[in-house]
Amino acid sequence: MGDLNEYNFILDASSLEKGLGNIKRWCQEARGKIVLRLYIPTYTLQELDFLKYKRKSFGAREALKFIDQATSEYPDIIVEFPETLDVVLWSEITSSVDDKHVDMLNRLPRRFKNLLKSCIYKCQLEENRLKWILVAEDPKVKELADICSIPCSSLVIAESTLSRETNRRQYHEGQKFNNMIQVKGNGESLIGGKKVVRTNFDNTVYASRGKGSLWEP
Repeated sequence: MGDLNEYNFILDASSLEKGLGNIKRWCQEARGKIVLRLYIPTYTLQELDFLKYKRKSFGAREALKFIDQATSEYPDIIVEFPETLDVVLWSEITSSVDDKHVDMLNRLPRRFKNLLKSCIYKCQLEENRLKWILVAEDPKVKELADICSIPCSSLVIAESTLSRETNRRQYHEGQKFNNMIQVKGNGESLIGGKKVVRTNFDNTVYASRGKGSLWEP
């Protein structure tokens, strides 16, 4: 991956339903600037499916369509295998939290338990030990993440971080280009208060042209 910074996000249903436009832009702008991995838990797929059919959510429908298409275009978008949930025992989660929260966690609907198991697997148990962060807008999901010590970020914070990172990369690439131009230039002068580089045309690289005769009127 070279010297590119890495960002690994677990996406819950609320982040995809409400921030699909942001996430699409992340995927497009990340290329060549950062390493961006997105993990889609089983919970997220099932919740989006519920919102699509039961709540007639347009955002959920578009999110499912995006996931279906993007997995072939972006290899770093990873859809969870349902079997992954069997790797994590529920007792591993309840044993790691404060005793006062155990009863509440045990009474959670299965879908929330599955999300917690997915997050614990990626954040704590997976062998490659990448640093994963859950991106969520659902207050309930954020509360559960806090209780279970799962790193969690809002969509706004994730957006701000990635935007700053990609813009920084773009700025440095622009600086490299400017430095290259100045190295190849003959000198600098000021026109209208702005720095202007006088280039040597002998150093200019032109695009190759096909063979043929010059047209004459």
